[in-house]
Amino acid sequence: MNLKSILLSSGIALILAGLLISCAARSTKDPVVMLQWASEEFSRKDDPVAAEEFLQQALEMYRKKMDRLGLAETYRQYGLFLRSNAVSKFQKHYNTAGFLDESVKFTNRYQKAVEYLIKARDIFEENRKYDTLSTVHISLAKTYAHLNRTGEACDSLTKGMASYNAFKKSNPDMKEFHAEE
Repeated sequence: MNLKSILLSSGIALILAGLLISCAARSTKDPVVMLQWASEEFSRKDDPVAAEEFLQQALEMYRKKMDRLGLAETYRQYGLFLRSNAVSKFQKHYNTAGFLDESVKFTNRYQKAVEYLIKARDIFEENRKYDTLSTVHISLAKTYAHLNRTGEACDSLTKGMASYNAFKKSNPDMKEFHAEE
């Protein structure tokens, strides 16, 4: 083989490899699965760009379905995404390309996380989903702490405990597991 043939073969191989990778991209029409993938992308894989794409797709689907609890879970995940270490590691990308939610800037992402978490909190509250509501309050507390809003962080922790106690009261047969420490 001459050099030209080798380069042509290599070029074709690279193109085919690229096509295979794009074909292997995850695809689903189930917003629950999209939220699982989004969480995996920003919490374990440090790929916030892919995570936000899944979050946006889930938001769109839940809005079309008018599924309030689905929206609440997506808002919760969006808040966690904005506060994640993965997003922090991509500061240069977000300062250059921005977020898919154009109201979010890298500098206001914690405040926007609060806004998403509050939307989630309100829906979970109106639907009496106290188990999830308690985790939303804890997430709010952590986010307020990032913003140095100590009073609101403490208030959210107190509300998180109240939600957890309401959940326990409505589920008296629930078994609690405690760490040995």
